Parts: sequence; structure tokens; C-alpha cells
Amino acid sequence: MKLLELYKWLIGTVSDFSKPFRENEELLNEARKFWRSLEGYSLFIVFLFIFLGAVLAVTYYTYWNNKPGRHYKPKDWLIYLLATFIICFLVTFGIEYLLCPPHLSGAVSLELKIAFGNALYSVGIYLIVSFIWCNLLPTNAYRIFKI
Repeated sequence: MKLLELYKWLIGTVSDFSKPFRENEELLNEARKFWRSLEGYSLFIVFLFIFLGAVLAVTYYTYWNNKPGRHYKPKDWLIYLLATFIICFLVTFGIEYLLCPPHLSGAVSLELKIAFGNALYSVGIYLIVSFIWCNLLPTNAYRIFKI
């Protein structure tokens, strides 16, 4: 699957990534191999942002807000939103780094960009789950998106 297309707005294309290596055939092949390796794990990377965004939102609306004595404020929701971004960024980058070790210049930058995009997408999932939860499901949390 070519799910790296989801990140095209941030990382460009394989030809953009391999452009600096056009003069050296060996490095060019290595760059393409690295890109294909990342594409091989792209389904897992996409699953990661969906999973982390949803799990952290559900954790906020269930576990965090069922603690006694809490005063529920938008600040708590924003802290969880920020935590979702940071956790997804770090987990994505760590997994990418382990699965596709960067041996080329620019490879770490590409992995960081994908991790940043994944973190943004996880925030989107967090927002969607929050909207649904605030309008359809019971919670003690601050209903930031209540219609």
C-alpha cells in the first residue's frame, strides 16, 4: 500500500527525497530502498496515529474523568491533546527509527517529518473522538464540543 501519500504534503515524493543522490547510483538505489522500506511499514504507521489518538481520547473521557474530586476544565482537555501529539510523535519516530534505520543524509529528517505528520493526524483523531464523545456518550468531562 502506498499510504505515504497521506504525508505527501509534508515529505514530498520519492523523487524529491532521492534528488540529492542522483549523481551517485549506489546512493540513489539506497535512497529508493529506504523509501520502499518506509512504505512497507506505512500501514502500521497509519494504524499508529489512529490507535494513539483514539486511545488517548478515550482515556481522557473515561479513566481520567472518573477520578473523584476532579474539577473538569478545558485545560485538562488541552493537556491531553498536547500529550497525544507528543506521545504519537515520539512513538512514531522511535518505531520508524528502529524499523528503518537511517543510513543516508536526510533520512532522519524524513522520519521526523513523518512522525510530525502522524502526530498531527493523531490530534485530528483526538478531536473527532472528542466531538463524538461530547455529543453522544456520557462523561464527567468538560464538554468542549457540545452542540
